[in-house]
Amino acid sequence: MTDTDVETEIVAGVPVHYHDEYMLSVRNDYETIYQEKKHDNEHLDGMGETPGATTALYAVASARYMAEMTEVLSGVLREPYTLRTTRDVESMVTTLGQHIEALAAVAEGLGVWLDAAHQRGELDGEPAVARAELGKTAELLRGASLPLREVVVPADRSPALDMDALVAGVIEQLRARGVEVTEVRVYESQTVWELGEGRHLSLSREGGWDVAYPVGDGARWNPVGIGLNCWYAHPAQIADLVVQKMAERQAATRGH
Repeated sequence: MTDTDVETEIVAGVPVHYHDEYMLSVRNDYETIYQEKKHDNEHLDGMGETPGATTALYAVASARYMAEMTEVLSGVLREPYTLRTTRDVESMVTTLGQHIEALAAVAEGLGVWLDAAHQRGELDGEPAVARAELGKTAELLRGASLPLREVVVPADRSPALDMDALVAGVIEQLRARGVEVTEVRVYESQTVWELGEGRHLSLSREGGWDVAYPVGDGARWNPVGIGLNCWYAHPAQIADLVVQKMAERQAATRGH
């Protein structure tokens, strides 16, 4: 595409120049959430692959890992943009039910192990009371999951999952926070929102978001990541992080 082939549209009062047919697909990237089944914890990956061969290395470490990660999850879910659509809520409600059922089964499994250890003569006493309490715990957990079946999530009205909505949404959300976008340039490999004073916000094909500042005579830029690596992030989340990063840089500059 030559300069004469550049297409320009006015979006939210800002000229948007399309230099190429961009390859980014916001919706396709979002859909990988529901296609990717892998995780990167080695103990969870290895557990249960060979029946009868699991040891405490896997079981204890996995239980601790899941507890820690669930605690982290409970924290980030209190942030406003952790999920993108109500589909995510519906999926997590289903997963929460599965998680509770799995925890109930874990409680029962502990009782089974205590019985087996008792039969081997490796316990100093009867495990009956402990197993009964674990059984009660399993029953209570299963009862606690029942209300989840009645959860009905409202229909979704979040910003559309496409590049045009993303371009416009970022412009509008930055403007609402006092940052004006002067123009946008859409290339095959990246999208750039010009922010004035030589600064710009860029989204790469890999999903990385950076705020870039001019260096020296302005022929080069110093990119600073905003901590986000996702095409389908909510425009308001992107704007919040951009403004935060700009404020941090301004404070650091004043400090010098």
